[in-house]
Amino acid sequence: MHPRLAVVGFGNVGHAIVRGAIESGIAAPSEIGVLEPDQVRLDEAREMGLRVVSAQGVHGSEIAVLAVKPQSFAEAAAALGAIPAHGPLIVSVMAGVRSNAIRDALGGHARVVRVMPNTPAAVRRGITAIASDADVAEADFLRAEQLFASVGRTIRVPEALFDAVTAVSGSGPAFVFRFLEAWSYAAEQIGLPTDKARALARETLIGAATLLEETREEPEVLRAKVTSKGGTTAAGVARLDDDCSRVGGLDALMLETLRAARDRGAELGRP
Repeated sequence: MHPRLAVVGFGNVGHAIVRGAIESGIAAPSEIGVLEPDQVRLDEAREMGLRVVSAQGVHGSEIAVLAVKPQSFAEAAAALGAIPAHGPLIVSVMAGVRSNAIRDALGGHARVVRVMPNTPAAVRRGITAIASDADVAEADFLRAEQLFASVGRTIRVPEALFDAVTAVSGSGPAFVFRFLEAWSYAAEQIGLPTDKARALARETLIGAATLLEETREEPEVLRAKVTSKGGTTAAGVARLDDDCSRVGGLDALMLETLRAARDRGAELGRP
């Protein structure tokens, strides 16, 4: 008996998808197959009650998620072989690799949908973009959306914008964490003990994000509410923009950050 859901690559993203599928009732552990070369990850899959499958098991599944790194796709495609048109829906979470390139590498007939989740999917708070212009039926889009709705929200965008999506939401959590690192370090430098500096910065970020979500107000509105003219916050915000003046302010620095991530995604998709 073939698995309903097959996951090729059981790293962080594959693991998050599997947990979401199980917790939302999309598939039981025994209905999920994993194809993964790393023995440690395979052992973890077995401990979760998942099935270890071969390429044939993937071929017989309903949905097969390609959760490998772009640099490993050629090896994974060689292991999978040709996927027939009546085979599983192929859902790729790989950055940069275009759907037509995936289809060609898998024999030219597979139904392919590209998606781009992010790491908060591990706690079912992800945001997943789904390529809206893939050459597949609406039913296949809905199947992909159902799977990724189990780990957060979904949004459809044209595949041409996927490198931008990768920069904004795929890479985005790392930018938030990097900012928190710098924030915590700065808190220490102005005199706070390490544990208190980290707690204050961390809980402020989490609290601000929660406020943003629950009030549904725009970030510029919430920023204005705490930024009194001539006050401490205004002084800090002004310095933040001044120190980013080399690239035209904080807005321009963020733009350059996203451009760098987007352009790297485009590079990963080139042969």
